[in-house]
Amino acid sequence: MVQVGCGDIATTGHLPALDRSPAVTLVGVVDVVAEHRDAAAAAYGVPAWTELGPAVAAGARAAVVAVPPHVAPSLTLAAIDAGLDVLCEKPMAVDLASARKVHDAARAAGRIVQIGFKNRFSPLVRAARRWLDDGLIGSPAVYTLGGFDERYDAADTVHVGRIQEFLAHGPSYLHEGAHLADYLAYLTGATPVRVRATGVRSQPRFHGENFVSALVDYANGDAARMEVGWFFPSSPKGEFRILGPRGVALIDRPEQVATLTTRDDDGTLRTEEVRFERPWNDECFDRQLAHFAECVRTRAEPETSTAAGLASLRLGAAVTESLREGTVVVW
Repeated sequence: MVQVGCGDIATTGHLPALDRSPAVTLVGVVDVVAEHRDAAAAAYGVPAWTELGPAVAAGARAAVVAVPPHVAPSLTLAAIDAGLDVLCEKPMAVDLASARKVHDAARAAGRIVQIGFKNRFSPLVRAARRWLDDGLIGSPAVYTLGGFDERYDAADTVHVGRIQEFLAHGPSYLHEGAHLADYLAYLTGATPVRVRATGVRSQPRFHGENFVSALVDYANGDAARMEVGWFFPSSPKGEFRILGPRGVALIDRPEQVATLTTRDDDGTLRTEEVRFERPWNDECFDRQLAHFAECVRTRAEPETSTAAGLASLRLGAAVTESLREGTVVVW
């Protein structure tokens, strides 16, 4: 395995997971930024390169691509052309046309391409899916999801520059909301049919809308409200709530607990709780990588395939259109 891109998400998530995994061997790292690749190479005792060719020659059979989403399609296509399977960080692109090129290339070449929706691998999200499948929450379900990150500190010019680059290619929802869109695809199993969104730039200097709120209606009668916020002085805890006629599920990510409360026909309240002790990111990155390694071994379609990546981007495009055009987007 070769790590392509040695920035923040690679150093805090992908590289530690590769190092912990018994299923893969890291043969080297690739990055055009000398400081990034040299630091990663030194930390993990592997060679560093500026392109994929030497990694393939060194025996890499797969790549983790963790670069900004406007760069990801070209590097994922290069990896596919080099005969590699790919785990690509989300979102897989900033536009649907680029994402479709990756999707089509992977299918044509018979390569495994998995998109990094790591959070759906959380045991807490899996518990929520089980409660939904077992009918314990009921239908229709109403989802309230929030994601807040990237605290604003004007003195941290490196971080500000990185997030400004993301915002130059789309609102915060395009990146952070990709996880929320994937949660909903995974939990509802339904297609969005109507999107209404609004967004603001809380400071004029920001290159895109750093706060976005969206309402989404689904074909099965479910509904969702999503909020995404970047670049505020602090980051409030994002909500994760599912309301149904039979039960209510809450996921508290900081406390690492999911709780289901239901009421029996006789009025008796019942509660089920699921906890896990490992840090959320460690657990999710490890489970994601294990799934990718198994798909590479068996040549099975990943759960978070390029089709899942396209579905997330379609919702992101609809949210962006709605908030910028002031329209209701109907599928």
